[in-house]
Formats: sequence, C-alpha cells, structure tokens
Amino acid sequence: MQGSKQFKRAILKNLVLGLRKRGVASRDMSFHERKSAVRHAADAALAAARGTAPCWSRSLAAELSRGQDAQLRPATSASEEYTPRKMTMCKRISRRRRSIRARPKSKATAKAADVLARVMVRRRTRALRDIVPGGRGMDECTLLGETLDYAVSLKAQVDTMQLLLRALQAPKNPMLMQQ
Repeated sequence: MQGSKQFKRAILKNLVLGLRKRGVASRDMSFHERKSAVRHAADAALAAARGTAPCWSRSLAAELSRGQDAQLRPATSASEEYTPRKMTMCKRISRRRRSIRARPKSKATAKAADVLARVMVRRRTRALRDIVPGGRGMDECTLLGETLDYAVSLKAQVDTMQLLLRALQAPKNPMLMQQ
C-alpha cells in the first residue's frame, strides 16, 4: 500500500469530490438520503484511493456502479451477534475452563477438538466472506490477505473522515476565539 499520508490524502480528495458530486450539502435531501450519499461517497473514495490491486476494491467499485448498496454491508451488526447473555456465558465458560486441571487427552477428545476447531474456522471464514467486498469468490488465504488490507484501509478512511469533521467544526477565525 502506498504511504499512509498519501493514502489518506487521496481518500480525502476523493471523498470531498464525491460529496460535492452527490450534492450532500443540499437542503433538499432527507436524513436517510444524505446518509446514503455520504456512505456511497466514502466507499467510492476508499476504492478509488486504494486502486485496483486488491479484489475488495474492484468489487466495491463494481457494487457502487451497479447501485446495490444493500449488499455493501452485512445485515447483522456485531452488536447483534454478541448479546450480554452470550458474553456472560463466555465468561462463565472461561472461568470454568481455568478451574479444570490439564489432563492427558484421549484420541477421541483430540478428534472432537479438531472437528470443533474446523467448524469454528468455517464459521469465521463465512463471516469474513460476508464482511469483505468480493469475499465470496476468494479462497481462505486470499481472503485473509484481503481482510487485512481492507481493515487497514477502513482505519485510514475513519481517520480521514474524523480529520474532515474536525476541520468542518473548527471555528472560522481562531483569533476570535482567543479574545
């Protein structure tokens, strides 16, 4: 990936152009229309800044050009998957796990653990395929590389959008604020 500053600058440039093109500053837009326009502009800026090297970037650009924003995000959010009840169950299980002494495992136990591990890997791989744009057509190794690249790019996008927000919320003349 190109340098972090250059990448963030490219995201910012493309984001500002996309927001202007979509007319986000227009008073005629409803909240939901504006939200959708900002999301589309941010996704398009991210894909354009990253280029065509990663598969997720090409896939995201193709989805945006088709206008299928319903498929851009997974239907469930992370907060829906981990409810407080499930989190307390996990804590209980981990506490119980600590209290159990390690003992030699039989072949049946090892095989069951192997099967359980494979099931967990399949589940997590399926979740990644839903999150990363274009992930459905990738093998596991490619998917992990694309996921890493996508996560780093999303972090840069968030930093850029926070920078833009701070710049827009800053007072017009800082000298007036000091007096």
